[in-house]
Amino acid sequence: MKQKFRIWKNVKDNNLLIQEYAVLTADSRKQKLPEVQDEDFSLLSEQIYEAEKVKKATSKGKDELILFLRNPHFFPIGLYMDLIADAVIGMYASKGERNENLIFDDKKDLLGNSLGSAPVSEIEDEKESQSEDDLDDLLEEDSEYDGSDSPESITPKEFDEEEDD
Repeated sequence: MKQKFRIWKNVKDNNLLIQEYAVLTADSRKQKLPEVQDEDFSLLSEQIYEAEKVKKATSKGKDELILFLRNPHFFPIGLYMDLIADAVIGMYASKGERNENLIFDDKKDLLGNSLGSAPVSEIEDEKESQSEDDLDDLLEEDSEYDGSDSPESITPKEFDEEEDD
């Protein structure tokens, strides 16, 4: 799915606006990212945050800002949220009104082909480099299982029955 996040630091209204858009039509699946037009995106969510609260969260660090921005209606994946937080931090580090559009393609991003992720081939090579002995060592147990917690060895507790007087 192709997504766009429009982030706007609105000085006049003293707030931060984040709009989340996605391409929802099947016709656009075959298009490449540069060919997607603004009219292909549908608004999914719009979040407005008070500027003072954003500044406070930003001053505490990126992780705190991410926790502040996320909510049940706005919860982008970690990869996107990290870049959104970077954009917000950049906006509040400068003066004046600013806006930015971040456009993502889930298919490319989740496969590791953009945003600085390791390519899939490198991840596969890393998995293949582990020897079978290393994997066997991980599976071996340090102590022998004595079976003391098996269902046969557990006796049910008897409950005291209350007498009705």
